[in-house]
Amino acid sequence: MKKYYLLFFFLSSTILAQTTDFFKEDITFYMDSIYFRVNGIYWFANNSGKPIRNNIFYPFPNYSNEKIDSITVFNLSSGINVNFVHQGKHGISFDMFLEPHDTVIFQIKYRQKLISDSAVYILRTTQNWSKPLKYSEYKLIVSKYFKISKFSYPPLKSYEIQNKKIYFWEMKNFMPLKDMIYNF
Repeated sequence: MKKYYLLFFFLSSTILAQTTDFFKEDITFYMDSIYFRVNGIYWFANNSGKPIRNNIFYPFPNYSNEKIDSITVFNLSSGINVNFVHQGKHGISFDMFLEPHDTVIFQIKYRQKLISDSAVYILRTTQNWSKPLKYSEYKLIVSKYFKISKFSYPPLKSYEIQNKKIYFWEMKNFMPLKDMIYNF
């Protein structure tokens, strides 16, 4: 019986060591009084010597039943659209395959109709990966006349270009403790 426990422990630790490494994201948000649009680029790596196949769950905020539409998932590494499955109003899931010692980059876009005075992008699920993101960059683009009253994370800087206001965040070794929330 002791041999079975040792074998189970060895196999479990080997399987856990072969997990996908989510290490970087670069997300641009666009917002007006009607829609909040997300255009995210996400980097995943396989640091093991064996291929990995994972099912990735991508969550949507569901704080006030705002409608999410226009969803696309695109594998930038292979240049193909990725099929996904709706998980109710809470998100989507899609399959990802990684060769040993390889990286894959996904672009995920969606549009959310705003029915309240804030927009939310879920960041806290990064904690499910059990390690901080090595690098994260976020940009919020609005009309220069659109006023943001509060940020959950203060922007690092902001600037105006051609009647647009761009807010910018850059995080290193980022383990979010709260979501990205924009009140207007």
